[in-house]
Amino acid sequence: MKRLVTVALALFFVTAAGLFVLSGCRNSKDGKTPYQTNIFPGVKVPVAMASDKRLSAEYMARHYWDEFLSQDRLLRLKPDTTTVLGISPQIFEEAFQGYVSAIESVDDTIAKHSMAKFVDKAVKLAEDGYPMFFSQIMQNGEKYLFDAHSPFLDDELYLPVLDGIEKCKVIPQNVKDSFNWQKEICSKNRVGTQAADFRYATSGGRQGMMHGINAEYLLVFFNDPDCPNCRQALEVMKTADPILNLTGMGVMKVLAVSPGGKTALWDERKADFPSNWIYAYDPAGELDQGTIYTLRTSPSIYLLDSEKNVILKDASVPHCLRVLASIAEHYVQVHE
Repeated sequence: MKRLVTVALALFFVTAAGLFVLSGCRNSKDGKTPYQTNIFPGVKVPVAMASDKRLSAEYMARHYWDEFLSQDRLLRLKPDTTTVLGISPQIFEEAFQGYVSAIESVDDTIAKHSMAKFVDKAVKLAEDGYPMFFSQIMQNGEKYLFDAHSPFLDDELYLPVLDGIEKCKVIPQNVKDSFNWQKEICSKNRVGTQAADFRYATSGGRQGMMHGINAEYLLVFFNDPDCPNCRQALEVMKTADPILNLTGMGVMKVLAVSPGGKTALWDERKADFPSNWIYAYDPAGELDQGTIYTLRTSPSIYLLDSEKNVILKDASVPHCLRVLASIAEHYVQVHE
């Protein structure tokens, strides 16, 4: 399926290049010097906000692309099918990565609004004769926001890109169809929705439903006993202060579950896990089927609230620990 998307994208890029040649860029008929190319015009945070990290990050999120997409800049570009609105694909990729890094540090609502606004502009430009720009957003969006190995993996930020693909009039239907499976994955167990329930079993033979675990927060650590990355993550997690503090206060429980079921190796690995974690496996084989959870990477970490609503989905260990540290700090302040 991944190969299908790659081929479809390649066909779209060829089509996009052809459209770009036909339309050209509306460069300076007013006699202005063509805009300097191959330099990304970064955003300048106002001096009044520069000392405030939160305000600075929010300004970056809202205005990252303003100069790059300014009408003056677009009017002065030279027609060039080898660049992305005047910069090389490599420089655009660096700029996109910087953008994702910037918006990941702000409130989720601001981040999603910023991405949706950015994609809407790209769709309009594609329909106005600049399709290469949106082609690159599609390519880099998949690489940085959907690929399981990306440190920026974030379905909520990738969904606006998928929505843009669906509504963009110049993208062929076969390309749109090739992204449908990604949207299905991103739409499962979304942040803010209730996580799908599943049955788990422990080594003692006790079985239960995940929703039945009573805790203010539940950290679900999907892992495989023969996975080196899982073992590395475990070594970090079982000594991490935020997890130790929250489980020690009785605020959070940890469910370490193996989607692959009960095996001899699963039994052997039990001693590696903290005794106050729920060490479990999937007795029904639901998790491996991918129907209720699509576990793109191993390990896969979810953080749920008391109602089993998703706070974090497919989170990296560092991201998870940052969020848990903030929660732990809140509980310490409340009880002081």
